[in-house]
Amino acid sequence: MTEIKRTILLPYDFTELSDHALQHAVQFAKMLDCDITLLNIIENLDYEIEATEKLTKLAKETQKDYKILPKIMVRPGKVSKAITRVATNLNALLVIMKTSGPKGIKKFTGSRAIKVMSGSQIPFIVIQAPPKRNNIKHVIVPIDFRFENKEKLKWINFLVKVYRPSVSLFRPAKTDYRIRNNLKFAMRFLEGRNINFELVHARGKKSFVEETLEFSDFIGADLIVVMLSRQITMAKIIFGLKDQKFISNNFNIPIMCLNPRTDLRKYAGFN
Repeated sequence: MTEIKRTILLPYDFTELSDHALQHAVQFAKMLDCDITLLNIIENLDYEIEATEKLTKLAKETQKDYKILPKIMVRPGKVSKAITRVATNLNALLVIMKTSGPKGIKKFTGSRAIKVMSGSQIPFIVIQAPPKRNNIKHVIVPIDFRFENKEKLKWINFLVKVYRPSVSLFRPAKTDYRIRNNLKFAMRFLEGRNINFELVHARGKKSFVEETLEFSDFIGADLIVVMLSRQITMAKIIFGLKDQKFISNNFNIPIMCLNPRTDLRKYAGFN
């Protein structure tokens, strides 16, 4: 019986940023031995034939250029709901999605990327530029006071099995018992799986997000793994949601975004 491959879902809107996201998807698909599904969201079914023809052409070009033939899907609806719904129905391994960051009024109401990812059980990787290289060599894991830090480590374990990157735990300059407990847990977790890592202290001269991003840029990080806020309220957005600061960072570093969840242990690779 043929094993069904997991898929990487790639929302595609025929923009240059979507092409960059496709390059990332190809990179991950080859390393993870999984499929790619191109998804185009349309306003209504009047555009279905046109969108299907364009995706079919793109899939053939992708096969020619990268030796991978993506599957294609066209779905009507709102982007903020359709992507997560399709990802769940496909049991996607990842969603790789482009963002250009919030502009204008979206600075105060939240970017589309935040709205799409909120509440999803599927991990998202949000990109703003093409891949820097053909592999993932440096992964940054910001450690703060939240209990959900522990969930990020299971994905680090998964990524290390595939890519063998260097791992940096980046901790705040300030400390309290929750941060200390999270650090102890993270170090025991990684050491117990023979995963090499370095522990890096923030200087405390800027916000934790800013210093995480600056350090990541300094060492040429390929990925930062963050946990999204459990409840994204309007007040949090107005007063500076750190999730958005990571996602639309000025260094164009890809961000893996996870939502707080309790069921990761049932997935292969997280034991």
